[in-house]
Amino acid sequence: MAKTLQLQFTTTGGSTSSMTIDTPVEPVNASAVEQAMNAIIASDVFAAATGSLVAIKGASLIDREVTEIL
Repeated sequence: MAKTLQLQFTTTGGSTSSMTIDTPVEPVNASAVEQAMNAIIASDVFAAATGSLVAIKGASLIDREVTEIL
């Protein structure tokens, strides 16, 4: 099973921008994720087509199972 951590931010244009982290350290600590997201916003080094990241919208741990058939 492949796990990813998806971080969602609100941009200055009001849209949602996401970034995905492959194989996050588990167990995922919500407080650490929130601190990291706030640091990303404060650093202002990432921008989407709709503007800079300005607020946390959410974070999700996604667990996906892939079965190759060929």
